Amino acid sequence: MSSAESIASARALRDEALAVFRGDLEIAKLEVSPGRVKERAVGEAVEMIDTAREIASENKAVIGATLAALFAWFLREPLQQAAGWIADRVGIGD
Repeated sequence: MSSAESIASARALRDEALAVFRGDLEIAKLEVSPGRVKERAVGEAVEMIDTAREIASENKAVIGATLAALFAWFLREPLQQAAGWIADRVGIGD
């Protein structure tokens, strides 16, 4: 292969690689466009909500117990005061 042929072959490969790169760059630009990002975010959110609904429908007892525990945790001070008041009234702890 002569020098001119090798240069032409290298240029052809370069031009082909540049065309592939530009195509990939256009795809990347489309993927990071605000409309596409919003579309993907909404799609992911819908998928997560569907998954959460499915899990919630399968585990109602676990969710109920968790909510009750959270409720008791947030109201722990009034519950402790009420338990102390009841214990004083009943006479337990003497």
